[in-house]
Amino acid sequence: MKREHLLIILILAALVAWPLLMGDYAVSQANRAMIYALAALSFSLLAGRLGWFSLCQTTFAGISGYTIAILGVRFGLPFPLVILLALLFTTLSAVIFGLLTLRSRQVSFLMLTLALGQMVWALSFQWVDVTGGYNGIAGVRMPVYGGLDLNDTHVFYGLIATVTVAIFLAVWRLYRSPFGLLLLGIQENEQRMRALGHPVYLARFTAFVLAGVIAGVAGVFLVYDMGIMSPSPLGLGHAVWVLTAAVLGGYRSLLGPALGVAVLIALETLVAQYTDRHMMVIGLVLLLSILLMPRGLADVFEQHFKRKSKPQASVTTTTRGKEP
Repeated sequence: MKREHLLIILILAALVAWPLLMGDYAVSQANRAMIYALAALSFSLLAGRLGWFSLCQTTFAGISGYTIAILGVRFGLPFPLVILLALLFTTLSAVIFGLLTLRSRQVSFLMLTLALGQMVWALSFQWVDVTGGYNGIAGVRMPVYGGLDLNDTHVFYGLIATVTVAIFLAVWRLYRSPFGLLLLGIQENEQRMRALGHPVYLARFTAFVLAGVIAGVAGVFLVYDMGIMSPSPLGLGHAVWVLTAAVLGGYRSLLGPALGVAVLIALETLVAQYTDRHMMVIGLVLLLSILLMPRGLADVFEQHFKRKSKPQASVTTTTRGKEP
């Protein structure tokens, strides 16, 4: 069995066992972790495959969340329809953002995504009649189907886990597809890809929109998890948090962002029990991790497993060489 397949089985087993072994608080923290893992994945799709860092992925999540809150609470549209419209509106927003930013260079792209994200954040504060301003829009709840309450922590966990696993598997296949290899080629040598006739801009644009849609899915779960949509998730703090998690875990790896989110949430929970200045401690841990593990935690684990497998391969080769 390949190592990737074994890892997938172990992750699925852990996801199934978690709600059976843990209480409501641990399950709710896992819900939060999976939501932010999707947001971090959307960041790493751009950073890890194109080398472009975006600070507006949480903006797409916020746009999706506000769409659900406005259409679902204010206008009373049904549950499936508001989700569909939220993802459609997020996709449209990603298309517009992509048209405005993707002609720029990497540093300019970073600043443009930051500026656009802050514009949407400011709009969510100031457009009080629509967004509710600082207070936001409360009362966002999922429906009950046949006695199954989707707002229940454990039921909600099952829904998030199913969608999250499906998206990660889809991105895993994407990374191994010709399109994924094209993105890597663009990152390594854009001019060569152009010379070979590859549609560089279209590939970059497609990746940006796909990343925006993934962030939009995270926004759907985020607003239902919180039960309220306010400007906070659109703020720079959330964007930096997602970036931090992706860098900590290793944004070049598929599972690195999820690993970074899990470690960051665990650190926040643990350190907050001992000091009010937990963000300072987390900042110090992040600084040390970047200095000591520049490619993230996922790379550390990968190198460790490679070192463990090399001696075994060497022994096998030696044994075969001695056979008569």
